[in-house]
Amino acid sequence: MKNTELEIERLKTLSTTLDDKKCVSTYKSRLQQDLSNIPILKPLLVVVLNGCKIVGNETKVACNVGNFVFFTDVQTMNMRNIPANTNYLAVLVEFEFSDFDNNSINNNTNKSETYTFGNANSSLYKCISQLIECLDWATEDIIENRRKEIINLLVSSGYQNLAHLPNQKETTQKVIEIFKKNDNKKITIDDVSKEICMSKATLYRKLKFEGENIQKIKEKVLMGRALHLLQTSSLSTEHVATMVGYSSTARFSQRFRAYFGLSPKELKNTKRH
Repeated sequence: MKNTELEIERLKTLSTTLDDKKCVSTYKSRLQQDLSNIPILKPLLVVVLNGCKIVGNETKVACNVGNFVFFTDVQTMNMRNIPANTNYLAVLVEFEFSDFDNNSINNNTNKSETYTFGNANSSLYKCISQLIECLDWATEDIIENRRKEIINLLVSSGYQNLAHLPNQKETTQKVIEIFKKNDNKKITIDDVSKEICMSKATLYRKLKFEGENIQKIKEKVLMGRALHLLQTSSLSTEHVATMVGYSSTARFSQRFRAYFGLSPKELKNTKRH
């Protein structure tokens, strides 16, 4: 128990050095945050270091200090971040779908879940700390291997379903990547179909089969980026709106509120000292 507490404190200290570095970030707030429809576009591990996170659309799960939740499917999720004492604090690690390819422990045939809830141990905290420590100097290969170590640790700790991802929305993932790498640039359906070497008709059909469409994916990417920027930086709402392609701050705030259930100003107020 003492080792676990020490690793939690170490991770808390390291989390203060994060500045939206690559695949790891810190979310913190002073007041409760109630957020709807949070887009999860890649596998995402959330480890709560202070306070509590309530996760779930219909069935709710409480993720407290000492717990983790690992999202492994493209989805949207309702969440509530609840401070304890002075604040809510969580570390988020974003994985690539390719991190799960050729997993050395990938021999389980159980059905995968869209997210996994569990207890964090000192080894998991240590693995995340080691990942953070190498971000400033490590190559992409080293960072990828660090992420894979976390997956393998969790699988060997009994979370066998993490050895397999759910049925992947391959076309959706490709479209997500196109929008993410082009940030707020105007991307048309012609641009997307050309980049993934697919006719527009085939693209529409495959996305429909996966329960998605171009506009829905684009909004998930833009709103997800806006939320991330507001959670991890002190940028103004005007600046964030511009970064995600909105020329009108009022229109951006209106759309943000409709999507998440609170305005950018209300979200920023939860983070103020």
